[in-house]
Amino acid sequence: MSTELTQRGANNSLLAANVEKTVLSNGVRVLTDSVPHTHSATFAVWVGVGGRDEPAEIAGASHFLEHLLFQGTARRSAVDIAIAIDGVGGDMNAYTASEYTAFFARVPSSESDLAVDVLLDVVSHPGLAEDDVEGEREVILEELAAAEDDPEDLVGVRLFESLFPGHPLGREVLGTSSTVETIRRDQIAGFFEDWYQSHNLVVTGAGDVDHSVLVAAVETAFPEHRAGSAPQRIAPNEQVESVLTETRSGELVHLAFGWRCGGVNDTDRFALALLNHVFGTGPSSRLFQQVREERGLTYSISSGVSQFSDAGALSVQCATSPSKAAQLIAVVTELVEDLCSVGITAEELSRAKRSIRGGVLLGIEDSGARGARLGISETLRGSVTPLDEHLNSIDSVTQEQVLLAAQRVLGSGTVLAAVGPASQGAGDKQLGSAIEGLEHLV
Repeated sequence: MSTELTQRGANNSLLAANVEKTVLSNGVRVLTDSVPHTHSATFAVWVGVGGRDEPAEIAGASHFLEHLLFQGTARRSAVDIAIAIDGVGGDMNAYTASEYTAFFARVPSSESDLAVDVLLDVVSHPGLAEDDVEGEREVILEELAAAEDDPEDLVGVRLFESLFPGHPLGREVLGTSSTVETIRRDQIAGFFEDWYQSHNLVVTGAGDVDHSVLVAAVETAFPEHRAGSAPQRIAPNEQVESVLTETRSGELVHLAFGWRCGGVNDTDRFALALLNHVFGTGPSSRLFQQVREERGLTYSISSGVSQFSDAGALSVQCATSPSKAAQLIAVVTELVEDLCSVGITAEELSRAKRSIRGGVLLGIEDSGARGARLGISETLRGSVTPLDEHLNSIDSVTQEQVLLAAQRVLGSGTVLAAVGPASQGAGDKQLGSAIEGLEHLV
Protein backbone atom coordinates (compact mmCIF):
# COMPACT_ATOMS: atom_id res chain seq x y z
CA MET A 1 0.00 0.00 0.00
CA SER A 2 1.31 3.42 -0.92
CA THR A 3 0.03 6.82 0.16
CA GLU A 4 0.78 10.21 -1.29
CA LEU A 5 -0.31 13.72 -0.37
CA THR A 6 -1.38 15.08 -3.72
CA GLN A 7 -1.95 18.59 -2.43
CA ARG A 8 -1.89 19.62 1.19
CA GLY A 9 -3.05 23.15 1.82
CA ALA A 10 -0.99 25.46 3.98
CA ASN A 11 -4.06 27.47 4.88
CA ASN A 12 -7.82 27.21 4.88
CA SER A 13 -8.26 28.32 1.27
CA LEU A 14 -10.68 26.23 -0.75
CA LEU A 15 -8.01 26.01 -3.45
CA ALA A 16 -5.45 24.61 -1.04
CA ALA A 17 -7.30 21.33 -0.83
CA ASN A 18 -6.33 18.51 1.53
CA VAL A 19 -6.14 15.80 -1.11
CA GLU A 20 -4.68 12.40 -0.25
CA LYS A 21 -4.29 9.32 -2.41
CA THR A 22 -3.57 5.76 -1.34
CA VAL A 23 -3.04 2.82 -3.68
CA LEU A 24 -3.89 -0.40 -1.86
CA SER A 25 -1.86 -3.57 -2.40
CA ASN A 26 -4.81 -5.01 -4.35
CA GLY A 27 -4.79 -2.06 -6.78
CA VAL A 28 -7.79 -0.06 -5.53
CA ARG A 29 -7.08 3.68 -5.51
CA VAL A 30 -8.55 5.68 -2.63
CA LEU A 31 -8.63 9.48 -2.82
CA THR A 32 -10.07 12.00 -0.38
CA ASP A 33 -10.49 15.77 -0.35
CA SER A 34 -10.94 16.70 3.28
CA VAL A 35 -12.85 19.89 4.14
CA PRO A 36 -13.08 20.11 7.95
CA HIS A 37 -15.91 21.96 9.69
CA THR A 38 -18.45 21.11 6.99
CA HIS A 39 -21.53 19.01 7.64
CA SER A 40 -21.66 16.77 4.59
CA ALA A 41 -19.64 13.95 3.08
CA THR A 42 -19.88 12.41 -0.37
CA PHE A 43 -18.45 8.97 -1.09
CA ALA A 44 -18.27 7.33 -4.50
CA VAL A 45 -16.98 4.27 -6.31
CA TRP A 46 -15.80 4.84 -9.88
CA VAL A 47 -15.57 1.72 -12.04
CA GLY A 48 -13.35 2.22 -15.08
CA VAL A 49 -15.70 0.60 -17.55
CA GLY A 50 -18.62 2.04 -19.49
CA GLY A 51 -20.70 1.91 -22.63
CA ARG A 52 -17.78 1.88 -25.08
CA ASP A 53 -16.26 -1.22 -23.45
CA GLU A 54 -19.15 -3.60 -24.10
CA PRO A 55 -19.32 -6.15 -26.90
CA ALA A 56 -22.01 -5.05 -29.36
CA GLU A 57 -24.24 -8.01 -28.52
CA ILE A 58 -24.52 -6.93 -24.87
CA ALA A 59 -24.57 -3.17 -25.42
CA GLY A 60 -26.08 -1.58 -22.32
CA ALA A 61 -24.52 -4.07 -19.87
CA SER A 62 -22.86 -1.33 -17.79
CA HIS A 63 -26.13 0.56 -17.46
CA PHE A 64 -27.97 -2.69 -16.65
CA LEU A 65 -25.47 -3.35 -13.85
CA GLU A 66 -25.92 0.19 -12.58
CA HIS A 67 -29.60 -0.65 -12.02
CA LEU A 68 -29.04 -4.13 -10.62
CA LEU A 69 -26.53 -3.17 -7.97
CA PHE A 70 -29.25 -1.30 -6.07
CA GLN A 71 -31.53 -4.35 -6.05
CA GLY A 72 -29.82 -6.06 -3.14
CA THR A 73 -26.66 -7.67 -1.82
CA ALA A 74 -25.89 -10.72 0.28
CA ARG A 75 -26.54 -8.58 3.38
CA ARG A 76 -29.23 -6.13 2.26
CA SER A 77 -32.41 -6.08 0.21
CA ALA A 78 -33.25 -3.23 -2.14
CA VAL A 79 -35.56 -1.83 0.56
CA ASP A 80 -32.79 -2.06 3.17
CA ILE A 81 -30.46 -0.07 0.90
CA ALA A 82 -33.06 2.62 0.28
CA ILE A 83 -34.05 2.94 3.94
CA ALA A 84 -30.44 3.07 5.17
CA ILE A 85 -29.56 6.18 3.17
CA ASP A 86 -32.95 7.85 2.95
CA GLY A 87 -33.42 7.32 6.68
CA VAL A 88 -30.55 9.67 7.49
CA GLY A 89 -31.55 12.34 4.98
CA GLY A 90 -28.96 11.25 2.45
CA ASP A 91 -28.99 10.56 -1.27
CA MET A 92 -27.63 7.53 -3.12
CA ASN A 93 -27.54 7.18 -6.87
CA ALA A 94 -25.46 6.16 -9.87
CA TYR A 95 -24.90 6.93 -13.52
CA THR A 96 -23.25 5.32 -16.54
CA ALA A 97 -20.92 7.08 -18.96
CA SER A 98 -18.98 5.90 -21.99
CA GLU A 99 -15.80 5.14 -20.05
CA TYR A 100 -16.84 4.70 -16.43
CA THR A 101 -19.75 3.92 -14.12
CA ALA A 102 -20.18 5.88 -10.89
CA PHE A 103 -21.99 5.01 -7.66
CA PHE A 104 -22.24 7.65 -4.96
CA ALA A 105 -23.80 8.49 -1.60
CA ARG A 106 -24.06 11.92 0.01
CA VAL A 107 -24.92 12.05 3.70
CA PRO A 108 -24.50 14.18 6.81
CA SER A 109 -20.88 13.60 7.83
CA SER A 110 -22.03 12.04 11.11
CA GLU A 111 -23.44 9.17 9.01
CA SER A 112 -20.26 8.55 7.01
CA ASP A 113 -19.63 5.05 8.36
CA LEU A 114 -23.11 3.94 7.32
CA ALA A 115 -22.81 5.45 3.85
CA VAL A 116 -19.43 3.86 3.18
CA ASP A 117 -20.62 0.46 4.41
CA VAL A 118 -23.72 0.52 2.19
CA LEU A 119 -21.89 1.86 -0.86
CA LEU A 120 -19.05 -0.66 -0.71
CA ASP A 121 -21.48 -3.50 -0.03
CA VAL A 122 -23.49 -2.59 -3.12
CA VAL A 123 -20.43 -2.53 -5.40
CA SER A 124 -18.57 -5.52 -3.94
CA HIS A 125 -21.32 -8.07 -3.29
CA PRO A 126 -24.40 -7.47 -5.48
CA GLY A 127 -27.03 -10.19 -5.53
CA LEU A 128 -27.67 -10.13 -9.31
CA ALA A 129 -30.74 -12.32 -8.80
CA GLU A 130 -32.56 -13.61 -11.86
CA ASP A 131 -35.86 -12.07 -10.73
CA ASP A 132 -34.17 -8.69 -10.35
CA VAL A 133 -32.70 -8.98 -13.85
CA GLU A 134 -36.16 -9.50 -15.31
CA GLY A 135 -37.65 -6.67 -13.27
CA GLU A 136 -34.96 -4.18 -14.26
CA ARG A 137 -35.14 -5.31 -17.86
CA GLU A 138 -38.67 -3.92 -18.05
CA VAL A 139 -37.63 -0.70 -16.29
CA ILE A 140 -34.75 -0.12 -18.73
CA LEU A 141 -36.95 -0.83 -21.74
CA GLU A 142 -39.30 1.88 -20.46
CA GLU A 143 -36.31 4.20 -20.07
CA LEU A 144 -35.26 3.48 -23.65
CA ALA A 145 -38.76 4.11 -24.92
CA ALA A 146 -38.90 7.44 -23.08
CA ALA A 147 -35.57 8.48 -24.61
CA GLU A 148 -36.75 7.53 -28.08
CA ASP A 149 -39.93 9.57 -27.59
CA ASP A 150 -37.99 12.66 -26.51
CA PRO A 151 -36.65 14.45 -29.60
CA GLU A 152 -34.29 16.52 -27.46
CA ASP A 153 -32.60 13.33 -26.24
CA LEU A 154 -32.84 11.65 -29.60
CA VAL A 155 -31.10 14.37 -31.58
CA GLY A 156 -28.13 14.20 -29.19
CA VAL A 157 -27.91 10.45 -29.68
CA ARG A 158 -28.07 10.85 -33.45
CA LEU A 159 -25.35 13.51 -33.36
CA PHE A 160 -22.89 11.19 -31.60
CA GLU A 161 -23.78 8.36 -33.98
CA SER A 162 -22.72 10.71 -36.79
CA LEU A 163 -19.61 12.01 -35.01
CA PHE A 164 -18.35 8.49 -34.25
CA PRO A 165 -19.96 6.28 -36.91
CA GLY A 166 -19.58 2.56 -36.29
CA HIS A 167 -17.65 3.18 -33.06
CA PRO A 168 -18.79 2.47 -29.48
CA LEU A 169 -18.41 6.16 -28.55
CA GLY A 170 -21.29 6.83 -30.91
CA ARG A 171 -23.49 4.28 -29.18
CA GLU A 172 -26.21 5.10 -26.65
CA VAL A 173 -25.01 3.93 -23.20
CA LEU A 174 -28.50 2.59 -22.44
CA GLY A 175 -28.04 -0.02 -25.15
CA THR A 176 -30.79 -0.86 -27.62
CA SER A 177 -34.18 -2.47 -27.19
CA SER A 178 -32.80 -5.57 -28.89
CA THR A 179 -29.76 -5.97 -26.64
CA VAL A 180 -31.67 -5.17 -23.44
CA GLU A 181 -34.38 -7.68 -24.37
CA THR A 182 -31.91 -10.49 -25.06
CA ILE A 183 -29.08 -9.99 -22.57
CA ARG A 184 -28.93 -12.87 -20.06
CA ARG A 185 -28.22 -12.90 -16.37
CA ASP A 186 -25.00 -14.91 -16.86
CA GLN A 187 -23.70 -12.33 -19.38
CA ILE A 188 -24.33 -9.50 -16.93
CA ALA A 189 -22.69 -11.45 -14.09
CA GLY A 190 -19.72 -12.23 -16.35
CA PHE A 191 -19.32 -8.54 -17.20
CA PHE A 192 -19.32 -7.76 -13.48
CA GLU A 193 -16.69 -10.42 -12.77
CA ASP A 194 -14.47 -9.15 -15.58
CA TRP A 195 -14.46 -5.46 -14.74
CA TYR A 196 -15.71 -4.76 -11.20
CA GLN A 197 -12.35 -5.77 -9.79
CA SER A 198 -9.82 -3.97 -7.64
CA HIS A 199 -7.49 -2.91 -10.45
CA ASN A 200 -10.37 -1.05 -12.08
CA LEU A 201 -11.80 0.75 -9.03
CA VAL A 202 -11.37 4.25 -7.64
CA VAL A 203 -13.01 5.12 -4.31
CA THR A 204 -13.37 8.77 -3.32
CA GLY A 205 -14.51 10.75 -0.32
CA ALA A 206 -14.98 14.51 -0.07
CA GLY A 207 -16.17 16.88 2.62
CA ASP A 208 -15.84 16.09 6.31
CA VAL A 209 -14.03 12.79 5.72
CA ASP A 210 -11.17 10.85 7.31
CA HIS A 211 -8.78 9.37 4.76
CA SER A 212 -7.42 6.59 6.97
CA VAL A 213 -10.91 5.45 7.98
CA LEU A 214 -12.00 5.23 4.33
CA VAL A 215 -8.84 3.33 3.39
CA ALA A 216 -9.48 0.78 6.13
CA ALA A 217 -13.09 0.30 5.00
CA VAL A 218 -12.04 -0.25 1.39
CA GLU A 219 -9.38 -2.77 2.42
CA THR A 220 -12.04 -4.73 4.30
CA ALA A 221 -14.54 -4.61 1.41
CA PHE A 222 -12.01 -5.70 -1.25
CA PRO A 223 -9.59 -8.06 0.52
CA GLU A 224 -8.69 -10.16 -2.52
CA HIS A 225 -6.33 -9.29 -5.33
CA ARG A 226 -7.01 -10.46 -8.85
CA ALA A 227 -4.64 -9.76 -11.71
CA GLY A 228 -6.29 -7.74 -14.42
CA SER A 229 -6.01 -4.77 -16.70
CA ALA A 230 -8.04 -1.82 -17.88
CA PRO A 231 -10.33 -2.23 -20.89
CA GLN A 232 -8.46 -2.24 -24.20
CA ARG A 233 -9.91 0.58 -26.30
CA ILE A 234 -9.60 1.32 -29.99
CA ALA A 235 -9.60 5.01 -30.87
CA PRO A 236 -12.20 6.17 -33.39
CA ASN A 237 -11.02 6.99 -36.88
CA GLU A 238 -11.38 10.45 -38.38
CA GLN A 239 -14.44 9.63 -40.46
CA VAL A 240 -17.69 11.43 -39.65
CA GLU A 241 -21.11 11.57 -41.28
CA SER A 242 -22.04 15.10 -42.35
CA VAL A 243 -25.82 15.24 -41.93
CA LEU A 244 -28.40 12.97 -40.34
CA THR A 245 -32.11 13.80 -40.38
CA GLU A 246 -34.98 11.91 -38.81
CA THR A 247 -38.67 12.58 -39.18
CA ARG A 248 -40.69 12.83 -35.98
CA SER A 249 -44.07 14.40 -35.27
CA GLY A 250 -44.10 17.64 -33.34
CA GLU A 251 -44.06 21.39 -33.69
CA LEU A 252 -40.29 21.92 -33.44
CA VAL A 253 -37.16 20.90 -35.29
CA HIS A 254 -34.45 19.78 -32.87
CA LEU A 255 -30.94 20.54 -34.10
CA ALA A 256 -27.56 19.37 -32.86
CA PHE A 257 -24.25 20.57 -34.33
CA GLY A 258 -21.01 18.76 -33.57
CA TRP A 259 -17.27 18.93 -34.15
CA ARG A 260 -14.63 16.37 -33.23
CA CYS A 261 -11.93 17.43 -30.76
CA GLY A 262 -9.16 15.87 -28.69
CA GLY A 263 -9.51 13.79 -25.54
CA VAL A 264 -8.98 14.47 -21.84
CA ASN A 265 -5.21 14.82 -22.17
CA ASP A 266 -5.26 16.98 -25.29
CA THR A 267 -2.86 19.94 -25.14
CA ASP A 268 -5.63 22.26 -26.40
CA ARG A 269 -8.11 21.38 -23.65
CA PHE A 270 -7.76 24.64 -21.70
CA ALA A 271 -8.02 26.78 -24.82
CA LEU A 272 -10.99 24.67 -25.88
CA ALA A 273 -12.68 25.25 -22.53
CA LEU A 274 -12.41 29.02 -23.03
CA LEU A 275 -13.53 28.78 -26.66
CA ASN A 276 -16.58 26.76 -25.58
CA HIS A 277 -17.40 29.29 -22.86
CA VAL A 278 -17.35 32.25 -25.24
CA PHE A 279 -19.17 30.30 -27.95
CA GLY A 280 -22.10 28.86 -26.05
CA THR A 281 -21.86 28.63 -22.26
CA GLY A 282 -24.31 30.84 -20.40
CA PRO A 283 -26.39 33.91 -21.21
CA SER A 284 -23.37 36.06 -22.15
CA SER A 285 -22.19 33.64 -24.85
CA ARG A 286 -22.27 34.47 -28.56
CA LEU A 287 -24.80 31.74 -29.31
CA PHE A 288 -27.24 32.87 -26.64
CA GLN A 289 -26.91 36.55 -27.40
CA GLN A 290 -27.08 36.35 -31.19
CA VAL A 291 -29.38 33.37 -31.75
CA ARG A 292 -31.81 33.84 -28.87
CA GLU A 293 -31.63 37.43 -27.67
CA GLU A 294 -31.05 39.34 -30.91
CA ARG A 295 -33.04 37.18 -33.32
CA GLY A 296 -35.43 35.16 -31.15
CA LEU A 297 -34.77 31.97 -33.13
CA THR A 298 -34.92 29.60 -30.16
CA TYR A 299 -35.83 29.52 -26.49
CA SER A 300 -32.54 27.93 -25.43
CA ILE A 301 -29.20 27.22 -27.08
CA SER A 302 -25.86 26.21 -25.60
CA SER A 303 -22.63 24.40 -26.34
CA GLY A 304 -20.70 21.78 -24.40
CA VAL A 305 -17.56 19.66 -24.56
CA SER A 306 -17.47 15.88 -24.10
CA GLN A 307 -13.97 14.42 -23.76
CA PHE A 308 -12.91 10.80 -23.55
CA SER A 309 -9.55 9.11 -23.18
CA ASP A 310 -8.72 9.30 -26.89
CA ALA A 311 -11.30 11.59 -28.54
CA GLY A 312 -13.92 14.19 -27.85
CA ALA A 313 -16.63 16.43 -29.26
CA LEU A 314 -17.81 20.02 -29.03
CA SER A 315 -21.55 20.20 -29.58
CA VAL A 316 -24.40 22.71 -29.80
CA GLN A 317 -28.05 21.84 -29.27
CA CYS A 318 -31.28 23.77 -29.68
CA ALA A 319 -34.85 23.58 -31.04
CA THR A 320 -36.82 25.94 -33.27
CA SER A 321 -39.85 26.08 -35.52
CA PRO A 322 -39.34 24.68 -39.05
CA SER A 323 -39.79 28.13 -40.56
CA LYS A 324 -36.85 29.49 -38.52
CA ALA A 325 -34.49 26.54 -38.85
CA ALA A 326 -32.75 27.74 -42.02
CA GLN A 327 -31.96 31.11 -40.49
CA LEU A 328 -30.78 29.52 -37.26
CA ILE A 329 -28.40 27.20 -39.13
CA ALA A 330 -27.08 30.17 -41.10
CA VAL A 331 -26.42 32.20 -37.93
CA VAL A 332 -24.60 29.33 -36.20
CA THR A 333 -22.54 28.76 -39.35
CA GLU A 334 -21.62 32.45 -39.47
CA LEU A 335 -20.57 32.42 -35.81
CA VAL A 336 -18.40 29.36 -36.40
CA GLU A 337 -16.72 30.95 -39.40
CA ASP A 338 -16.03 34.13 -37.44
CA LEU A 339 -14.45 32.20 -34.56
CA CYS A 340 -12.22 30.36 -37.02
CA SER A 341 -11.12 33.49 -38.90
CA VAL A 342 -11.01 36.17 -36.18
CA GLY A 343 -11.17 34.36 -32.85
CA ILE A 344 -12.38 35.98 -29.64
CA THR A 345 -11.74 39.44 -28.21
CA ALA A 346 -9.47 40.24 -25.29
CA GLU A 347 -12.54 41.24 -23.29
CA GLU A 348 -14.28 37.93 -24.03
CA LEU A 349 -11.17 36.01 -23.00
CA SER A 350 -10.86 37.91 -19.72
CA ARG A 351 -14.56 37.48 -18.95
CA ALA A 352 -14.43 33.76 -19.73
CA LYS A 353 -11.44 33.23 -17.45
CA ARG A 354 -13.16 35.02 -14.57
CA SER A 355 -16.38 33.10 -15.16
CA ILE A 356 -14.66 29.71 -15.20
CA ARG A 357 -12.70 30.58 -12.06
CA GLY A 358 -15.88 31.71 -10.32
CA GLY A 359 -17.69 28.55 -11.37
CA VAL A 360 -14.90 26.40 -9.97
CA LEU A 361 -14.86 28.27 -6.67
CA LEU A 362 -18.63 28.03 -6.28
CA GLY A 363 -18.66 24.38 -7.33
CA ILE A 364 -16.05 23.17 -4.86
CA GLU A 365 -18.16 24.33 -1.95
CA ASP A 366 -20.18 21.17 -2.65
CA SER A 367 -18.69 17.87 -1.48
CA GLY A 368 -20.23 16.05 -4.45
CA ALA A 369 -18.42 18.30 -6.93
CA ARG A 370 -15.15 17.86 -5.07
CA GLY A 371 -15.52 14.09 -5.10
CA ALA A 372 -16.44 14.04 -8.78
CA ARG A 373 -13.31 16.01 -9.63
CA LEU A 374 -11.20 13.38 -7.87
CA GLY A 375 -13.00 10.38 -9.31
CA ILE A 376 -13.28 11.45 -12.93
CA SER A 377 -9.71 12.77 -13.09
CA GLU A 378 -8.20 9.67 -11.51
CA THR A 379 -10.31 7.29 -13.58
CA LEU A 380 -9.74 8.97 -16.95
CA ARG A 381 -6.31 10.58 -16.49
CA GLY A 382 -4.71 8.55 -13.72
CA SER A 383 -4.03 11.67 -11.67
CA VAL A 384 -5.70 14.73 -10.15
CA THR A 385 -4.50 18.20 -11.11
CA PRO A 386 -4.36 20.55 -8.09
CA LEU A 387 -7.02 23.24 -8.32
CA ASP A 388 -4.60 26.14 -8.37
CA GLU A 389 -2.58 24.50 -11.14
CA HIS A 390 -5.78 23.91 -13.13
CA LEU A 391 -6.84 27.55 -12.80
CA ASN A 392 -3.34 28.77 -13.62
CA SER A 393 -3.52 26.75 -16.84
CA ILE A 394 -6.79 28.49 -17.70
CA ASP A 395 -5.33 31.91 -16.87
CA SER A 396 -2.29 31.35 -19.08
CA VAL A 397 -4.31 30.75 -22.29
CA THR A 398 -3.86 33.43 -24.95
CA GLN A 399 -6.15 34.73 -27.69
CA GLU A 400 -3.89 33.11 -30.25
CA GLN A 401 -4.27 29.72 -28.59
CA VAL A 402 -8.06 30.06 -28.60
CA LEU A 403 -7.99 30.98 -32.29
CA LEU A 404 -5.83 27.94 -33.09
CA ALA A 405 -8.20 25.72 -31.09
CA ALA A 406 -11.17 27.14 -33.02
CA GLN A 407 -9.47 26.50 -36.34
CA ARG A 408 -8.50 22.99 -35.33
CA VAL A 409 -11.90 22.01 -33.92
CA LEU A 410 -14.59 24.18 -35.52
CA GLY A 411 -12.69 24.23 -38.79
CA SER A 412 -12.47 20.45 -38.96
CA GLY A 413 -15.95 19.93 -40.36
CA THR A 414 -19.45 20.39 -38.99
CA VAL A 415 -21.78 17.49 -38.31
CA LEU A 416 -25.51 18.22 -38.11
CA ALA A 417 -28.32 16.06 -36.75
CA ALA A 418 -31.93 17.19 -37.16
CA VAL A 419 -35.06 15.56 -35.73
CA GLY A 420 -38.44 17.05 -36.54
CA PRO A 421 -41.62 17.08 -38.60
CA ALA A 422 -41.69 16.07 -42.26
CA SER A 423 -41.53 18.79 -44.89
CA GLN A 424 -44.91 20.43 -45.31
CA GLY A 425 -44.29 23.96 -46.53
CA ALA A 426 -41.89 26.63 -47.64
CA GLY A 427 -40.21 26.88 -44.25
CA ASP A 428 -39.34 23.22 -44.30
CA LYS A 429 -37.96 23.51 -47.84
CA GLN A 430 -35.73 26.28 -46.53
CA LEU A 431 -34.54 23.89 -43.84
CA GLY A 432 -33.65 21.32 -46.47
CA SER A 433 -31.71 23.91 -48.44
CA ALA A 434 -29.86 25.07 -45.33
CA ILE A 435 -28.85 21.49 -44.46
CA GLU A 436 -27.57 20.94 -47.97
CA GLY A 437 -25.67 24.21 -47.80
CA LEU A 438 -23.99 23.12 -44.56
CA GLU A 439 -22.25 20.19 -46.22
CA HIS A 440 -19.51 22.41 -47.63
CA LEU A 441 -18.20 22.81 -44.09
CA VAL A 442 -17.72 19.09 -43.55
